[in-house]
Amino acid sequence: MNKVLLDHFFPPKEPFAPPTRRRPGKKAPPLTKEEILAALSKCSPTSAPGPDGVPYSTWKQVNKTNPSILLQILSPLVSLGYQPALLKGSNGIVLDQHGKPSYESPACFRIIVVMRTFSKILERIIAARLLLAA
Repeated sequence: MNKVLLDHFFPPKEPFAPPTRRRPGKKAPPLTKEEILAALSKCSPTSAPGPDGVPYSTWKQVNKTNPSILLQILSPLVSLGYQPALLKGSNGIVLDQHGKPSYESPACFRIIVVMRTFSKILERIIAARLLLAA
């Protein structure tokens, strides 16, 4: 059954193309401390951390103590439009759906994916920018 679940939830992927050299976007405005603060304000302190084990409360404390730290880390990623492969990792937890007569099919299960909190902060910033552009 484990192989069936793995094949269903995690089908084989095509190999990634080798990374190309990134160049700054011509129209990407610089990242601001306010954008980071807005992204962090939407992050729940009770959310489960991802594979790195760093909770949102840690990033909020880092930003509260010295806002320039996250600004210096995130700014190049936003200006280059690049998310490193390390930030794309996640943990998947397979849960059974209650009330199913049989658990022989992968459709009787659901998966919860837990990503790195740092990656989700970056994604919130990009999502907010895309929302404004739309």
